[in-house]
Amino acid sequence: MLTTVLTVSLTASPAMPRVLLFTRTTGFRHACIEPAVEALQAVAAGKWHVRQTEDPTTFTSGGLGGIDVVVFLNTSGDVLDPSQQRALEAWLEQGGGWVGIHAAADTERDWPWYGELLGGAWFESHPRIQPATITVTEASHPTLRHVPEAWSRTDEWYNYTRSPGPHAHVLALLDEDSYEGGTMGADHPIVWTVPMGQGVGFYTGLGHTRESWSEPAFLQHVTAAIDWAASGGWVTLASLDDRTWAHRNGWRSGTGAVGAGPGITAEPGTGVLLNTAVGRPGDLVSRADFGDCEVSLEFMVPEGGNSGVYLQGRYEVQILDSAGKTQPGPGDCGGIYERWDETRSPSGFEGTPPSTNAAKPAGTWQRYEIVFRAPRFGPDGLKTENARFERITHNGVVIHENVELTGPTRGGWGAEAGEGPIRLQGDHGPIAYRNIRVRRLPPTGSGGACTP
Repeated sequence: MLTTVLTVSLTASPAMPRVLLFTRTTGFRHACIEPAVEALQAVAAGKWHVRQTEDPTTFTSGGLGGIDVVVFLNTSGDVLDPSQQRALEAWLEQGGGWVGIHAAADTERDWPWYGELLGGAWFESHPRIQPATITVTEASHPTLRHVPEAWSRTDEWYNYTRSPGPHAHVLALLDEDSYEGGTMGADHPIVWTVPMGQGVGFYTGLGHTRESWSEPAFLQHVTAAIDWAASGGWVTLASLDDRTWAHRNGWRSGTGAVGAGPGITAEPGTGVLLNTAVGRPGDLVSRADFGDCEVSLEFMVPEGGNSGVYLQGRYEVQILDSAGKTQPGPGDCGGIYERWDETRSPSGFEGTPPSTNAAKPAGTWQRYEIVFRAPRFGPDGLKTENARFERITHNGVVIHENVELTGPTRGGWGAEAGEGPIRLQGDHGPIAYRNIRVRRLPPTGSGGACTP
């Protein structure tokens, strides 16, 4: 058993994430804990500051101060007392990142907040160790980008008390037809995330066997989970590939984009996604769907250019060459585009202009930061709350707050739903994007603590 505190002292930038590996067990103790710690210590060199402990008194406001990620590494049983639990709750909800590995789902079963962090899905049972196939459901997530979308490996496969609740987001499922002993049917999550306040949680059911911790694909899975948690849960949509984008016809990757009159030029490379100037290229549409989320991106619009960012493929924040306009409208840069009904006069309605024209001149990079709340629906499928732009910031200036949308804006795709893709308009001429990032948010008014 590990009873001492192990620390890796690294000579690197103090900006490196600080990671706490917590390995206390009061129930079953996994034989893989020691090799797991050794493997993560090795990965950490030059990447993270890592500390390992089994001492629960670390969990105070001071003890967690400066920690970016806490890893529950095959913990089991009751490992924290009430004051230590409160310290972890406060730390995480104020922006910390938590990673739970395998038996973390067999930990603190009487702590309702911890149940919410797990999405309500505690360990229930498991069959013998055997090969199985994992079906990746979000192939663009950094924790799973490197594995096949049907990932076969050997481990101990947990059944859970339930599928994670609606505030959780499932990244991968177990294919119960690929092994013996599954009890959850087609909906058998094995990897998922949970936003909690300003912080984020990640859980993987993998990691029981000693062999897992020398398996490169699994180690990269865990490493990426820690990096993701340290980032605040951001996912970068940078690669122009089928794992990231469901529709990308007419788009290419480049570097060093330059706005030149009505066009944009770029050298071959990566970092910038831009459409061609020939014909009418289609829109760039994410493969993953999102509900409540925060989106951050940069764009370059040329002279006379026109594009837009559609949340859920339905609600547009307009992009236009409209720098210097003294009275911008809903169709100008930063505007929330109008809804449209040909039977009305005028056909456009409910658009919202930006409170300030923060647009920069054509051919320069600009930034949107968008906080979006998805529409809500009752058990009968009827809408109970409208979609809402909680906040939109353009080049550092807040231009919208709490703008409600009674329906999709003009050009929005399909009927309203709880989730939908990020859609970047590409059929109105040249446009370039870079640093496209998105993270899921906890629902407003969320709660409902979970018990097994």
